[in-house]
Amino acid sequence: MGILEAVIEPLKAQFPLHHAVGLVVASVFAAFLVLVVVLNVLQQLLFKNPNEPPMVFHLFPVIGSSVTYGIDPYKFFFDCRAKVC
Repeated sequence: MGILEAVIEPLKAQFPLHHAVGLVVASVFAAFLVLVVVLNVLQQLLFKNPNEPPMVFHLFPVIGSSVTYGIDPYKFFFDCRAKVC
């Protein structure tokens, strides 16, 4: 019995097979997103390097603060400068 079978076996007993596939995929995707966000936030808070310039806090690792920057770049820069200084 493989690892994947050991994980899926309890799900087969709890949910009908035709409904379980979509539920499992959605659950795995949501859990992955939550894990990525939590790890990114912990990395920013716990592992600060004092020799590097300050980093703008962001939740999503790839997107970062690009949405906020794209909406109003001047406000973004002034807010970041106010936080650092």
